[in-house]
Amino acid sequence: MRITGSGLAAITILTGILWGCIVIEQRTLTRARAEGERALEEIRVLQLKKHIVPAAAPAQTPSPAPPEIG
Repeated sequence: MRITGSGLAAITILTGILWGCIVIEQRTLTRARAEGERALEEIRVLQLKKHIVPAAAPAQTPSPAPPEIG
């Protein structure tokens, strides 16, 4: 039994596709982990901002004068 040229070409192409899928999967997982860590860090920052007390109370803006009745 022999492997024909077209059979060998098919094996080569399918092996290349398989390795391509493996590489893409690894890149996707790496990117997903990085984005997950970034999102968690952003959540931590937002939670810390919620607990910060301003050093002074903001100045009150003057209320507009009531309209004059003729």
